[in-house]
Amino acid sequence: MDPLLAAHEAAATADSTEAAAFADFFDAAPKPVRMALGLRVERVADATLFIAPGYNNSLLNRAIGLGTQREAQTSDVDAITNIYQAAGSPIWTLHWNPFARPSHLLPELHARGFVQARQPASVKMMRAAYPAPSVQTDLRVQVAASGQIDDVARVFTEAFVLPPVMGDWLRALGDRPGWTVYAATDGDAVVGCGCRHQVGESAWLGMGAVHGSHRRRGGQGALMALRIADAVAAGARRIFIETGKPGTGESSPSLNNMKRCGFVPVATRLNLNGPVLQR
Repeated sequence: MDPLLAAHEAAATADSTEAAAFADFFDAAPKPVRMALGLRVERVADATLFIAPGYNNSLLNRAIGLGTQREAQTSDVDAITNIYQAAGSPIWTLHWNPFARPSHLLPELHARGFVQARQPASVKMMRAAYPAPSVQTDLRVQVAASGQIDDVARVFTEAFVLPPVMGDWLRALGDRPGWTVYAATDGDAVVGCGCRHQVGESAWLGMGAVHGSHRRRGGQGALMALRIADAVAAGARRIFIETGKPGTGESSPSLNNMKRCGFVPVATRLNLNGPVLQR
């Protein structure tokens, strides 16, 4: 197989796996959360659009996958922009995969008002289904019990500095098919969290965090290793994860943990903030 074609397929699958996980995450949102944030998912060409005008953050307002399955058109870009502007999203991001086609569309994005986001790029990582590494930690990591979900949601919102409504949303994943929620504990106290979404042979790991008071104790790496082991046991052939790309000369604990757990980069995706209507 052409190595470039294989790389393109890996990068496209990384995007589509993440998009599928987030689409199901949006579908899982309790009605009060959906109404409060104005949640919806739309698709333009091969891009999946996550729209949440009630949340002033690009985490829930972003478009994934444009140009990865078919050649993108400027009309696609205009349609995506119009959707976010009509929704009133105060900020939104277009993820531009380095394998997206056509490559010459990138200058056109800048000409249409797209600018580099505060986190200018993210690294998409993948690993195959070989055994997970052993990670030393004095914390306990396990699939979250039903009685721990509230505490997991609290750690999730505190670690990512999210509004409490996001905790209600994560609680909805506790018994949702395709999702597994994990907890890291110190004694009886929940101090870390993580999630795995898996459908068939592709798994996505996300929402991993350890409370600031318990970092540098191996908890994040152990949570990652357990999710990998469970994904492999459930039949995954490919496991995906992503994190922000560190700046020149900077180090990223998240990226380092991923590499120690056997993940390799498949794409460095540009994060471009799209134009918004001035009201």
